Amino acid sequence: MSDAQEAGSASEANRAHIDWFCDWVREGAERASDMLKPPEAAGKHFREARIEFWRGIRELIDHRIDRLSRTGNANKGTRVVVE
Repeated sequence: MSDAQEAGSASEANRAHIDWFCDWVREGAERASDMLKPPEAAGKHFREARIEFWRGIRELIDHRIDRLSRTGNANKGTRVVVE
């Protein structure tokens, strides 16, 4: 067997090993993903909780806007004419 053939054979063996390793990692990641995926009912609760979280943030912002609006004109700033 020539040096070129030995190099090609070694390269193919390395490539096969790398392919096997990548497949092994991919399958492991898929299994981990399946194990960590919540049941449908739990997923529904998480989605609803996320919506409620953002509604709470909106309430905080609306409350702050109302407080700032009630303070009157003292904090409104001045008008500047831009040419």
